[in-house]
Amino acid sequence: MRGDRRQIQTAVLGGADWEEPLMLPLEAIERDAFRRRHEHDTFWCGLLLGGCGLQLITKLYTDRACHFAHRAHPAPSSSGRWQVGP
Repeated sequence: MRGDRRQIQTAVLGGADWEEPLMLPLEAIERDAFRRRHEHDTFWCGLLLGGCGLQLITKLYTDRACHFAHRAHPAPSSSGRWQVGP
């Protein structure tokens, strides 16, 4: 069975049980401003968003869509938002 291969575009700040989602900019032009604005923040796979509650990192690119990725590996089976390889 193949896992969910969609890239994660939303997270929450500060902890897994926070309620307000944060959207990662899709455009490279917004990347640097986002990085500066959140340089000391932590991002989480929000439980209220259907996530697993683990910490996320940002993948900020200039040549493709930016996205969040899980910091830990391998992926737990409880998260429907996790990227899993074939």
